[in-house]
Amino acid sequence: MSSDTGETMIRAAERLFGERGIAAVSLREVAAEAGQRNNSAVTYHFGSRRGLVDAVFRFRMARIDERRRAMVAALDPEGRPDDLRGLLEALVYPLSESIGEDGGRSWYARFLRQVLLDPEFDALAPSRVDVSRGLATIVDRLHGQLRTLPAPLRDERLALALKLVVNALADHEALLASSRATTPTSLLAADLVDVAVAVLAAPVSASTTRELRHRTRKGA
Repeated sequence: MSSDTGETMIRAAERLFGERGIAAVSLREVAAEAGQRNNSAVTYHFGSRRGLVDAVFRFRMARIDERRRAMVAALDPEGRPDDLRGLLEALVYPLSESIGEDGGRSWYARFLRQVLLDPEFDALAPSRVDVSRGLATIVDRLHGQLRTLPAPLRDERLALALKLVVNALADHEALLASSRATTPTSLLAADLVDVAVAVLAAPVSASTTRELRHRTRKGA
C-alpha cells in the first residue's frame, strides 16, 4: 500500500465516521470517498472495519500522544508529577490543538466521540501502547489523585471527565466546520480543564454516600 493511498483512505474514513458514526458507514463508501474504484480496497489494505478504525486512531494519536508525553515529562522537574491541573492540561490541550490543524478543517474529535461509543475499542490496549503511552500515564496518575474517593466512583469520575472533554471538543469542531463557533478553541480548552478539575475534585455528597451504602447492602 502506498502511503498516499493509505492516508487518503484514512482521512476519508475519519470524516465519514466522525460525521455519521462508525457502524453507519460501509467500507465501500470509504473506498469511494477516497477515490478508489475497487470496492474492496479498504478491506485489502486494512483487513476489516476494526483495522481501519485503528488506523485512523493511530494516524492522529501518534502526534497527540507525543505532545502529551512531553507535557507529562515537564511536570516532573517542576516538582508536580501528580498535579491534577497539570495532568488534565496534558490530557486536554494536545487534543484541542489538533482541531483545525489540516487547513482549518478536522474531524478527529468527532471520530473520537464515535470511538467512545464502541465498547470493544480500548485506547489503552497493549496493542496501542506505542500511540497511547502518554494517555496511559495520565490516567494512571489521575487514579492516584482519586484515592480518597470511594472505589466505585473512581473509574466513573474519570470516564465522565473524559467524555465531557471529548464531547465538548467534538461539538466545537462541528461548529467550526459550520462557521458557527463563537468561542476560541484555546479558551474552550482552558475552561474544559477547569471543569474537569471540578469533576474529579468534587466532594462526595451525603446523597451519594447513602446510595453507595445502599448498593453495598444490596450486594452483601
